[in-house]
Amino acid sequence: MEELITFYSENQKIFGNLHLPYEKAPCIVTLHGLESSKDSGKWPTIAARLTDEGYACLRFNFRGCGSGSEKSEGEFEDVSLTRRISDYKCALRFLEETGKVDMRRVGVIGSSFGGMVAVAAQDNIIKALVSLATPYTILQSPTGSRFRNGFYDDLRNYDLLQAVRSAPPILILHGSSDVVVPSEHAQKLYEAAPEPKRLEIVEGADHVFSHRAHLNKVIDLSLEWFKTYLSHLI
Repeated sequence: MEELITFYSENQKIFGNLHLPYEKAPCIVTLHGLESSKDSGKWPTIAARLTDEGYACLRFNFRGCGSGSEKSEGEFEDVSLTRRISDYKCALRFLEETGKVDMRRVGVIGSSFGGMVAVAAQDNIIKALVSLATPYTILQSPTGSRFRNGFYDDLRNYDLLQAVRSAPPILILHGSSDVVVPSEHAQKLYEAAPEPKRLEIVEGADHVFSHRAHLNKVIDLSLEWFKTYLSHLI
């Protein structure tokens, strides 16, 4: 079952989709990248595979992201890591309030800036984390978008290499052909993260794992990680 859901972050409406294979399923939250959305590229495919494997999945548009009737409220230009962390924590509270998923078994997949959100948020609800193409330090917008004053100043308030030291079991995936975020970022995050951890460089993959074979590998590795670190929490 898939349903369109809404919740609020700082009085602005967030649109998302909750995929629920059965009541009280373990749940994976997906966090899209800086200029992406819940419906772009890989996310519907990831959600479908997770659901097929018995996981609930919540994917949502951060404030100012998305299109049409499912665009979340707010202006994209107001983006900051702090605001996206707030959206993410509101998503977790929404999940808890629905009572539909097993909050003892919640994981997250964050891509690029979404991976930064997952690492920086340091939420104890999360029992397993997968980061995709995630930078550890300030990044430039791949399309040259201009953000309002404060975006980079806000980023400087976060030390991702320090934050990742408190991560739950973390799987770090990165494409060897990522020209947006060099794979050295994945290595730095891996070195700083605690055990259990795993680093996989997907040979030939780009920043968004656009080739289906690369995405399938990402999903297979992620499922293996979640089965290892969520299944025993019953």
